[in-house]
Amino acid sequence: MTADDDPEIIFSDYTQSVVIDGHHFDVEIYRTSIDPGWILSVENQFGTLTVSDNPPFFGDGLAWRAFEEILHEEGIKAFYNKKERRKLGL
Repeated sequence: MTADDDPEIIFSDYTQSVVIDGHHFDVEIYRTSIDPGWILSVENQFGTLTVSDNPPFFGDGLAWRAFEEILHEEGIKAFYNKKERRKLGL
């Protein structure tokens, strides 16, 4: 497979940087040109990625809603690993 054969990455309009309680997150919601399923990826300020893609979301709005539900149910700590939580006192 050459670079010309690579599928295009399509980013949702929901893709954005957010600050929640002083914590910065880059939220990306995207799919490829060959797969209709949307993927939710959240990167924290340490560069740690949390990816939710199994199963993929049927719509980008559903992926954003999943991000909001994770925040509501687990809080921001859901997007940090144990070492980062200890460092932040979460």
